[in-house]
Amino acid sequence: MIINRALIAGAGLITGLLMQINVHAQDSEPNKWAPANISIDGQATEWPKPLQFYNNETKLFYTIANDKDTLYVIVSVPDPQSQFKIMRSGLTFSINPSGKKKVGASLTFPLTTNATPAPDVPEESQQRVAEEWKKKILANVKEIKVDGFTGIDNGKIPVANKYGIRTASSFDAAGNLICEMAIPLSVAGIPAGSDKPVAYRFKVNALNKEDRKPRDPKAGQQDPNAAQGQGGANDPRMMSLMYFSTDFWTKQTLATH
Repeated sequence: MIINRALIAGAGLITGLLMQINVHAQDSEPNKWAPANISIDGQATEWPKPLQFYNNETKLFYTIANDKDTLYVIVSVPDPQSQFKIMRSGLTFSINPSGKKKVGASLTFPLTTNATPAPDVPEESQQRVAEEWKKKILANVKEIKVDGFTGIDNGKIPVANKYGIRTASSFDAAGNLICEMAIPLSVAGIPAGSDKPVAYRFKVNALNKEDRKPRDPKAGQQDPNAAQGQGGANDPRMMSLMYFSTDFWTKQTLATH
């Protein structure tokens, strides 16, 4: 328990120091031009470091970019609590081309609700197994949830879809959860070359009611997040925070080069 709290406190200290980079995106801040040969693979390899902005409410680092046809977003999540919630309930990214801070089209991923829990293992192996299991879960996500996109029915669509929407999530060597997405401007309802501010919302979803139920130890399985105490998963006081979502809005204009 003490170790878990120390890890969370340490993550908070690091985040606080990194906040000095760029804490808030100002309204109408321009996007970055998308990196050349960008690949949506859950890795931050092609993206300039550090990422452009940080939001303290959600504990997310992020950059929004575009080229002439596509919107790209990368999110880096060092905070254990935010990681825990995203692994359970997903990250929702919303777009409103009118610039109003009102939910428009939205995309939610990764969807891991049907993932098989990690096997029960001896305590000394739990952290290693949990890390491996989380990477495996993310690599095998099959669907994303969409709502309000042009020409796409609301609901779940395959990760490999015909609409040009691409998503990927993984963990980097430092233990940060990396979420990447690419959305065609036409699907998002953003006119190519528009100089008007677009409103974006990032939401770290809360755990759902099913997550309040303890897992049956007789099943010989455990939650891969709880296996290493991620996000205070074994601390009731910390767990109570998991049932509240966090979000923020920003406005940015398309990059031109």
